[in-house]
Formats: sequence, C-alpha cells, structure tokens
Amino acid sequence: MYGYSNARVKAMESFLIDGRQMEEIMKAKDTGAIIAILYQMDYRQDLEEFGGTSIKEELIDFALSKNLARRLGKLVDISPTTDRKLMRSIVGKWDLSNIKLAIEAKGRKASYESISKYVIDEGRYNRQVIKEAMSEESVEALISKLMVNSPYTAILRSAAEEYKKRKRAVDAVNAIDIGYYSVLGSTVSKLRTVHPQSSRMLKVSIDVRNLMLLIKAKRIGIKFTEIEPLIAEHGTIAKEELSKMYEGSKDLESFVESIKIADMQNALDIYKKSKNKELLSFEIALRNAMLKDSVSLLGHSVLSFGSILAYLYFKEIEVDTLRIMIHGSMYGLSTEEKERLMVWRKN
Repeated sequence: MYGYSNARVKAMESFLIDGRQMEEIMKAKDTGAIIAILYQMDYRQDLEEFGGTSIKEELIDFALSKNLARRLGKLVDISPTTDRKLMRSIVGKWDLSNIKLAIEAKGRKASYESISKYVIDEGRYNRQVIKEAMSEESVEALISKLMVNSPYTAILRSAAEEYKKRKRAVDAVNAIDIGYYSVLGSTVSKLRTVHPQSSRMLKVSIDVRNLMLLIKAKRIGIKFTEIEPLIAEHGTIAKEELSKMYEGSKDLESFVESIKIADMQNALDIYKKSKNKELLSFEIALRNAMLKDSVSLLGHSVLSFGSILAYLYFKEIEVDTLRIMIHGSMYGLSTEEKERLMVWRKN
C-alpha cells in the first residue's frame, strides 16, 4: 500500500538540503551568495517566480513560502487513500496558520502586504483567499468570510466567539490553536494502533508546542492556572507533569532545566549570554530533539505513513533554517552567530 507513496517521498527527500550544503549556506558571505546556492537546488523554480538570481531581498520569504507550499501540497495527494484524511488534519496546520496571520494583522489594523510574505500559498486558504478576507472591515467579518463552506467551521466559530468577548485577536488565535490541537489529538489516537511511530512523532510535536508556550509564560510570570486552558492534550508529557514542572520552578531558567525531552543546556547558555534574552535557542533545541527522535523512530521503518510525516517535519524546519540564515546575513550576523541559530542539520 505504501510502495508508491514512499517512492515519491524518497524522491522528494533527495532534494532536501543536507548538512554539508547547509554549512555552505551558513558560511556564505552575503545574501546574494546564498541565493546562488539555492538556485542550484530545489528552490530554483520558486526563486525564478520572484526574480531569479536577481531577486530582491524583501521577496526571498515569498519564494521560500512558495516552495514549502508546493511540497506540502503533494503530501496529501501521495498519501494512500486510507490515510488522506489523517494527513489533511495534520497539514491543516498551514491552513490555520494563514488564518491566524490574517486575524493578528487585522486585529492591529495592519495591511495584507504586512503578512503576505509569510502566507503559505497552498490549499483552501491560499494567498488570494487570505488577501480577499483581509479586505473585510473587521476581525468578525474576516472570520465569518473564511467560515463559509470551511472544513474548520467549528474551530472558526469558536474563534469568533472568543473574539466577541473582549475584542482581542489573541483570544481568537488561541481558540484556533486549541481547536487544531484537539483535532490533532484525535489523529494521534487514530494513529496509535495503525501507525504507532507516526503517533509518537505527533505527540512529541505537541510537547514542543506546549513547552514553548510555558517558556513564554514563565518569562512574564503567568500562573499555570492562567495558561492551563491553552495546554494541548495528547503529548508525551501529561498536563499534570507540566504543571508540576512549571509550579516547581522559581524562574525561566530553572523551568528550562527541568525539561528532559531535550538537552537544553547549550540553549540555556546561549540565552544567558544574549543581550536581548531571545527564546529562539530554546525552540531550536526542542525542535532538534523532536527531529532526532523522529529519525530514530523511522530508522526501522521504510514503508509507512511515518515516512511521509517525517518529510513534512524536515521540510518545514529546512525552510525555517533558511529564513534564519538569510535574515542573519541581511542583518550582518557572523558565521558563529548563525551557527548557534541552526535549526536543523540533515546528515
């Protein structure tokens, strides 16, 4: 059943950037040099759409988003018929990501152009649909427009109800997250018996989301009871354990030290030395641990749904890493500084 699907995924995997290539990109002298490297890889078609090797720096994010959309769009199609509904529920993250971008922008009265480069141009909520929704006069009208014939009607209705209470875009966005992770939790349960390795990968991805939510909350001193409604179920770390970790730590640093699913020490050292106390190093450490765990689980699985799911994670983090490397070059970061921000190294 998975012969065709896995053959297609293996072909797509062959275009992923490996460790040596990412090192080359990291050491590139400027943005132009990075573009020249990417032009010889899977990004050529997308770069050409926005100017080729002469692409303007402000359009690079568009090209990266286009490439991610192009690749993710194939995953549902190549999944076996029996698994397509499961894959749609997972890939729905990017549909909802576009919607959240639109709601956040509308909430602060920003234009579509301010978010356009981050919109994934794929699926039901592609760039054109989001642009049209952004032309609505209010957040309520925007959500209402996107709700028409939507597979996410229940999630969007909840978002609209939460927004109505206090007129805050963040409440609507949080409602969408809760709805998505509730659906993902159901997917985890369905995968547990038929695709246990894939189920494990999704559970760890939920852990990463929950831990980053708590890291941000700890930084500003929010009580666990206030953040608890936003905690997603079905991760490998139960809500009770997260509560114990959170309440048992006196500050952000001690909370990070209590995290056991990843080696957080290097990330903590970077955080302590940084001037602006950025949290990116923590997310990188957690996502690297997630991928390491995924690779380990998939090492013994050639023909499975997990192979398709693993590609999804690899591709997402590849694009995230490229964004960091390109923006790092634009802002004049040194090779050493960029190396610390490497999200993923595929060997």
